[in-house]
Amino acid sequence: MKNIIKSFFICLLLFLLSCEKEDENDIRNEFEGNWLANEKSSLLDQRVYEVMITKDSLNASGIYIYNFYKIGIEQKVFSTISSTKNNFLTIPNQTIKSYTIEGVGEIKDEEIILNYFINDGNEIDTLKATYTRDNT
Repeated sequence: MKNIIKSFFICLLLFLLSCEKEDENDIRNEFEGNWLANEKSSLLDQRVYEVMITKDSLNASGIYIYNFYKIGIEQKVFSTISSTKNNFLTIPNQTIKSYTIEGVGEIKDEEIILNYFINDGNEIDTLKATYTRDNT
């Protein structure tokens, strides 16, 4: 009986030690979640749509923005959070579904403000978007 109890406590201890604790100091926590994008485009006028932001599990400063530029909820754009100014983000040059994307942004007063360019190979769209928390 002692061995069973001892084995149980060892298993319990291993289980508790293996649980990953979320880093409270991870600046990406401020970005993670569902957002409502209010986008002003030089080509498409104004659009409002939903995006989702998740952390990149392989890059400690990386996030993914799903449905960026309303190109599809399954499509994601990679961004990095600045290591020197934690509220700034960079969208490095990348191509998603024939759109070349690049831009910058910052989180300020519970909003994310983005300025970026989209090149579809024919025209360059210049955009400014404001993301607000989608609490629905």
